Amino acid sequence: MDTSTAHHAQSPGRTGPDLIGRIVAVSGSQATVDLTTRNNGGEQPTVGKFMGMVTGKALIIGLVTDIGEQAVAAPAGGSSYRKVARLDLIGEIRSGEGGAAHFRRGVMEYPNIGDGALQLTSRELRLVYGAADADHAHVGDLQQNAEIGVHIDIDQLVSRHFAVVGATGVGKSSGVAIILKQILDARPNLRIFLVDPHNEYGRCFGDKAQ
Repeated sequence: MDTSTAHHAQSPGRTGPDLIGRIVAVSGSQATVDLTTRNNGGEQPTVGKFMGMVTGKALIIGLVTDIGEQAVAAPAGGSSYRKVARLDLIGEIRSGEGGAAHFRRGVMEYPNIGDGALQLTSRELRLVYGAADADHAHVGDLQQNAEIGVHIDIDQLVSRHFAVVGATGVGKSSGVAIILKQILDARPNLRIFLVDPHNEYGRCFGDKAQ
């Protein structure tokens, strides 16, 4: 089943009971969502998860970086509090040629104040993380949903600068080894020069390395 094609009718225009909030602020790279809308018993948004913001032509994808409360004036005086989520804008899902939905990094159309926000479905997450093919390599599974594979665009990765960052012991070296193995499997003629002062990778690549 082609999940991107099947998802075309849902991604850019989901509304109604799916909504869990509204946009209350937008900056160049961030948006703030008022989460006071009823969540219908669904999973609550938390830091590190994705949300979608519905515009007329696309579903803007944001990564939750902060959950907090914001004071608002109450009608009878004093103040009350509402729950808000702050998101980094990552990219967007929109319909391409032939009507199939696809994900692209960067934002062409920013959300407006009052636009609806929602949790991403499994189909939308699969669009964000790609699918395995000749140009994409599978490097792991999504922590929030182990049924969703995470794939890298090989040509885009090796043609620009990128970094793998994290605290000591979180698995950066293992992650780098997996990424390089997958790149070499897909592009066996590609030459990689690896500076390895601590000899962490000597046994990782077998007869593919000298």
